[in-house]
Amino acid sequence: MLNVYQALKSFPPFSRQLVCRGMLFTNYDCPQQESKMQVYVEQSFILFVLSGRRIYHWQGRSWELKQGTCAFVKPGAVIAERPNAEEWCVMVFFVPDDFLLQVVKENQNLFPDRSFSTGEYNEPLIMLGVSEISHACFSSMLPYFTLSPSPPENLVELKFKELVLSLLINPANTYLVSYLNALNNKNQVSLKQVMHNNFSFHLNLEDYAKLSCKSVSSFKREFKKYFDESPARWLMKKRLEKAKHLLEGTLLPVTEISFECGFENPNHFSRVFKEKTGVSPLQFRQKSKVAVSAH
Repeated sequence: MLNVYQALKSFPPFSRQLVCRGMLFTNYDCPQQESKMQVYVEQSFILFVLSGRRIYHWQGRSWELKQGTCAFVKPGAVIAERPNAEEWCVMVFFVPDDFLLQVVKENQNLFPDRSFSTGEYNEPLIMLGVSEISHACFSSMLPYFTLSPSPPENLVELKFKELVLSLLINPANTYLVSYLNALNNKNQVSLKQVMHNNFSFHLNLEDYAKLSCKSVSSFKREFKKYFDESPARWLMKKRLEKAKHLLEGTLLPVTEISFECGFENPNHFSRVFKEKTGVSPLQFRQKSKVAVSAH
């Protein structure tokens, strides 16, 4: 599982970077070679596509990210698809939610008071409208990535606040403002939501704890309280449930189902599936077909 934030932060040559008040801003050509891969981010980011295309997938939903599109991506995991081996050049601004909440608070009078149902906030990505002002802001930030020496942090922060504000005041992005207000009022991340949103991705225990904003020990205690079983047992049960659903309801090959359900590899998936069900994935699919035809 690729942690995009850590990969970019740990290997600066991969991208053109700016660091501002602890925030990481990058401009890079995506090196993804695989047709599909699971990617994980531990921090929210704003993404603007300069060229090329990617498709993000999550729990049956898909979002096309192509030239000129912008999105707010929450902490968590998605499947990134590289269609037709296309290249992808993007600007990505990793930004703590606290920073965005502060911008909203400072300019609350500019935003309409509107809320959405809690369930609507579960999806990992919010597509954003890009006005002429926002587009100009993105364009004006591009030279900052190649300046030498790097521009002062005060100036970078000012430019970024201008960009964020231009997105937030856009009527097309009321949903993002509402999400941030809900985040502020809730003041904590739901462990149950984190697990239900990300169980089908090959994350480790430390990653799930980090997404829940907890230490590993606190995460384990709270997990036991909510689910009354260990994280490993719960994750295996949920992944097998999803695998059964895909085997019964789709024609996806076993290798693809293994990937979609977060198993380490197809061999691991087949071995665990047979241990738990008594039959191989292909045998399970065949039995399901026979059962359906019998009715």
